[in-house]
Amino acid sequence: MVTEPLKKDGRSVRGKKTFDDVHKKLIDSAVQLFNNPILSPDRVTVTEIAKHAGVSVATAYNHFPENKLDVYGSLFQLGFQDVSVEFNKFLESSPDADEAIKVFLDTIVLKCVELGNAIRFAWFEVREILASGKWIQGEPYDVLHKLCTNYDSKNADNLCDDIFQMFNGATLLWLRYDPDYSVWSKYTDEWYMENVNQIFDKVTKIHE
Repeated sequence: MVTEPLKKDGRSVRGKKTFDDVHKKLIDSAVQLFNNPILSPDRVTVTEIAKHAGVSVATAYNHFPENKLDVYGSLFQLGFQDVSVEFNKFLESSPDADEAIKVFLDTIVLKCVELGNAIRFAWFEVREILASGKWIQGEPYDVLHKLCTNYDSKNADNLCDDIFQMFNGATLLWLRYDPDYSVWSKYTDEWYMENVNQIFDKVTKIHE
């Protein structure tokens, strides 16, 4: 028996688009507030995010029922979605395997820099985010490992581990950036981008 394919209900499609649009608007509002230098992060509540976005507080809590934990989780999820979209566009040009690895890392860095303090505050709640299941959909390590396999299938595990460790090390230093403290003031956005851009070349030299 031939069955007809299920048709999507137009209302459900429109409803999802409306939900996604409002969600993005709320996250954009959160990013702006977290990056406002005159606001303490403790003052960036779901209520304030809603007011800044021009959305009702009830609607905001519908998106973030577990308060700021949902906000932080969404920052990671939407951020990596943006990275995936940008990187997949780049892959359409059929780049060399080594260039693909560099661009993947650079794309993540640029997104982190764009999110700024928002991603810093979210990162320090990462244990709770992981425990709650609100972590990103699609692990960056897995993407990197596939790229390393394309570059050097025999040495992909070691190559990926070394790149990932160096990347995380640079990221953690950048997360600690503090312009008012000499130890951390040097880990600027520019420092972060430059150091991550050099990781692939450093790792491949180690494995020569």
